[in-house]
Amino acid sequence: MNGPADSSKIYTKQGISNLVNSLPMAISVIDKQNIVVLANQKTSGFTGKHKTELVGRVGGEAFGCVNHYNARKGCGFGENCQRCVLRGAVKETLERNHPVSELETSMTFKKIGLRHLKMSTVPLNLSGETAVLLIIEDTTAAKQHEATRIEKEKLAAVVETTGAVCHEINQPLMSLLGFAQLLMKDPPRSGKQTDNLKEIQVQAERISAIVNKLTTITKYETKPYLKQKIIDIDKASAMPTKTI
Repeated sequence: MNGPADSSKIYTKQGISNLVNSLPMAISVIDKQNIVVLANQKTSGFTGKHKTELVGRVGGEAFGCVNHYNARKGCGFGENCQRCVLRGAVKETLERNHPVSELETSMTFKKIGLRHLKMSTVPLNLSGETAVLLIIEDTTAAKQHEATRIEKEKLAAVVETTGAVCHEINQPLMSLLGFAQLLMKDPPRSGKQTDNLKEIQVQAERISAIVNKLTTITKYETKPYLKQKIIDIDKASAMPTKTI
């Protein structure tokens, strides 16, 4: 949509209905009282409602927005209604006679839950009355696919980094463990020194266990640390968690 639409052309409800039913997007027509006067088959599929449950109802009720059910007076009177992107787009188009193009938002619906949407509006003269053609694209699947792709990229980066770290740590760690074991076979005279050697061995084995976990990371999991997030090794690793 490159500019204001020509809303001077007058359409009939039947003419608009025939047009929108042939299109592969969820399309509805909303009048100046915010009542849905037309809805195509894709809108029925999106909302999970029959056409008779859509037409003649205020927008929030027709689409099943949870804010409509949470507000005592219904759609437009809830705490979150003033921030509703869909409501704002329809209102702007009605008042300014200007289209709104590809606004992205997220809404929660009673029947279908949280959905990610991309919506556009076009001003319309419907039998001499101001109305809005509302086009909704459900981008939830695409958003989930993108989130999965990002998680995979993060995991790949973590695996590459931990692989390099484990490679660098393993050699000095094995030497440390080896020397500790040799010294344990020929313990010094002091009992305290023996205890210290045992503690060195215990901590070296603990590091070894952590390194083994790092080599078996299979998913991207984080936990808060100070003011940032770090990899949660226990949750990210395929190895069962043991007390070290």
